[in-house]
Amino acid sequence: MLSLTIAGGIFLLDYKIKEHIDSTRLQGSKEEVLGGRLLLRNCHNKDKILGKVKIGRENCQELAAAGMGCVAGEYWHQLLHGGNKLSRAGLAMILGGGMSNYTDRRNKGYVTDYVSLNVENPKLKKVVFNISDLFIFTGALLWGGSEIFSEKEK
Repeated sequence: MLSLTIAGGIFLLDYKIKEHIDSTRLQGSKEEVLGGRLLLRNCHNKDKILGKVKIGRENCQELAAAGMGCVAGEYWHQLLHGGNKLSRAGLAMILGGGMSNYTDRRNKGYVTDYVSLNVENPKLKKVVFNISDLFIFTGALLWGGSEIFSEKEK
């Protein structure tokens, strides 16, 4: 059950960071951090994926709910049928990050994103994300990689 602790920890960590950002930074503000490598921002993402693909607020909520249901179902399946620990850890990361973003969407109508890479490429510099997004991405890599390599061993 360590993986559920991971999910809860990710949820709480990102919740607290978003709360801090929303209460201390004006929306649209930018501040260089870590020697200028990152930009700390306050961006309210209402209905877009990577700031590009607009899918609508209600569609975002429905898509997030469906995705979380699928991930929770796969986690439960692996828990009952002996999935490997790395795969469950990846799913827990997706659950923790996904639940944080989903909770934002349901309660506030948007997700607070707060980090950008301070790079020369203007398109990449416009991408704003949060810790949950990083855990969702990392969790997907762990889960997918674990599933691919465990299939080869069978």
